[in-house]
Amino acid sequence: MSDPYEPPRPRDDALESELESLHRQEEEGRTTPKEQRRAKQLEHRLQVDEHGEEERDRRQEDRELDRKDDEERHRHRH
Repeated sequence: MSDPYEPPRPRDDALESELESLHRQEEEGRTTPKEQRRAKQLEHRLQVDEHGEEERDRRQEDRELDRKDDEERHRHRH
C-alpha cells in the first residue's frame, strides 16, 4: 500500500481532476455518451494504477526482507 503522506503523482491528479469534472457534469445531467465512456475509462485507469502501485510496493518490501534475511544469514556464518 502506498504511503498516505507521500504526495500523489501528477498524472493521477490530472486524471482525478478530469474524472471529478465529468462526474459533476453527469450530476447536472449534461454529459454525452462519449463523456460517460471517458469517465469509465478514467475510473478503470486509476484502479489499474492503484493496483500497480500496490504491487510495486509489495515487491519492494519483499526485496527489503530478502536483503535483511541475507544479511542475517551472512552474520550467522561468520
